[in-house]
Amino acid sequence: MVSVPNFGHWYPRTRVALGRFDYDRRGILDRDHVRFFTRRSFERLVTEGRFRVVRRSGTGAPLEVIDRGSNGQRAGSGSAARILSRVDRATVAARPQLFAYQFIYELAPA
Repeated sequence: MVSVPNFGHWYPRTRVALGRFDYDRRGILDRDHVRFFTRRSFERLVTEGRFRVVRRSGTGAPLEVIDRGSNGQRAGSGSAARILSRVDRATVAARPQLFAYQFIYELAPA
């Protein structure tokens, strides 16, 4: 099992397009990430390493961080958060290369 942040997500793409590429404290551009991957570049690395993809899925953005620290409420408790979560899941399903925040892979030797 491998979890890979998706550098093809709209957020880092936008940052690069605006000339604002820099590391963040967390997330896709976390300063602890040593190398960045898109779905295609990671799958090429997998193939070169003589593995094969058994299963792949994309996860949405970590929307629960929006509510952290707000009046002690549970994250994602409002109707707006539920709607945003539904939209996030739908966009990840429709265009994972652009909207998946990270990819989860199950790999096996080729």
